[in-house]
Amino acid sequence: MYNNYAEREEKARKILDYFKENEDVFNDCIEELDAYNGYLGDDRYYCMDEMSELFHGEDPIRLLNMAFFGYDSETWTTDAHGERHYGEFNPNREYFTFNGYGNFVSADYKDYSAHLGVYAVEEMAEHYKDIYTISDDAELSALFLEYMGEE
Repeated sequence: MYNNYAEREEKARKILDYFKENEDVFNDCIEELDAYNGYLGDDRYYCMDEMSELFHGEDPIRLLNMAFFGYDSETWTTDAHGERHYGEFNPNREYFTFNGYGNFVSADYKDYSAHLGVYAVEEMAEHYKDIYTISDDAELSALFLEYMGEE
């Protein structure tokens, strides 16, 4: 299939470059992969409008604590030591996710950049037929077919 590792890396880089130029496409692909196999784990972003459905029947005090101890990823300041200090959780943002402690993080932008790498490309290639965003995009589909050696 591949003559060497460098050839495979180069083909993966083409896909990664495409994703960097088309962040919304990457977001859709990574979320479809996550829906299929849980790839994102706790790093998935949810629409703020879905909160009442996702937490229906939950203890209100627990939810208030999750918001109180959470933060807003869109508002922050930097102190004299270069450390970021975030603003309070903002339910008026478009999305929310969770921090490492299970508290809410509000955001207007889905930031999956930590997952933009060769491993994500490999996982998407493995589940190519289950990620419709890839097959719906002719250029991206061609890049994946080339990556998988099915030109």
